[in-house]
Amino acid sequence: MEQPSYYSILTANVRYDPRLKNHADCKVLYSEITALSNKQGYCHATNKYFAKLYDRPVPTISKWINILKDCGYLKVVMIKDGKQIKERHIYPISTPINADVNTYSDEREGGINSNVKGPINADVKENITSINNTSTNKLLADAQHSFQEITTLWQNNWGFPNGIAQQDLTEWSKEFGNDLVYYCVEFALRHNVTARGADSYLNRKLSDYRKQGIKTVQAAIESDQRHEQQMSREYQQKSGSRKRQPINEPMPECFKKQQEQEEQSNKRHYERIDDSGDPMPHD
Repeated sequence: MEQPSYYSILTANVRYDPRLKNHADCKVLYSEITALSNKQGYCHATNKYFAKLYDRPVPTISKWINILKDCGYLKVVMIKDGKQIKERHIYPISTPINADVNTYSDEREGGINSNVKGPINADVKENITSINNTSTNKLLADAQHSFQEITTLWQNNWGFPNGIAQQDLTEWSKEFGNDLVYYCVEFALRHNVTARGADSYLNRKLSDYRKQGIKTVQAAIESDQRHEQQMSREYQQKSGSRKRQPINEPMPECFKKQQEQEEQSNKRHYERIDDSGDPMPHD
């Protein structure tokens, strides 16, 4: 098990959740999980790891994790090979999925007994196999940006990514590589995408890249430039068709008669015709 990063996160939702009022140990565990999730967006530590870290029995760790799951602060995904569990991914969630505090069981009020005896979740073994294939490994190895930089960029602009976003980021990085995902997040920020629409926006954009067979940042830049140029041309065409055409309205009769009278008067004043028919200036 690699050492976690030097910082962890304990969100206000977790700190002040009334359901966790008497469960400070759960808050500490949540904070530890965020630290272990900084690199990949999820934590794959086992219950045995946490039990050794906090000097608590494995059943106690299971109970803490279940409490956080029930409160909506953790999402647990089992990675299986057939029927055998190979690894567990724990995704910390900053905003609880099930925020209804009334669903919380009364039997969990009070301190946690470190010697609790109850249902024990099957302890997940240490990571044995990698789910990455060769092409994915090459994408990650050649990357200029780390996965942690992606999550940090997201967090600095949109807040801590929830469990769904973290899982999506992890899958996108494996498919497209860290650099392309990082570029997409930057692109979304430049186009003022909000935190609420970030995950769906990135999903649409990367799906479009998938259809085009785009795997590099350079190819993505060229595609985006072509798209923006096309949009600009279409906008200009629409703007040109909307220009007002000159309107030829008929002159009112009163002004028309007045204009004719003025023309006749000017003609009599400035010209006269001599016998030869040549126009001569009036003396």
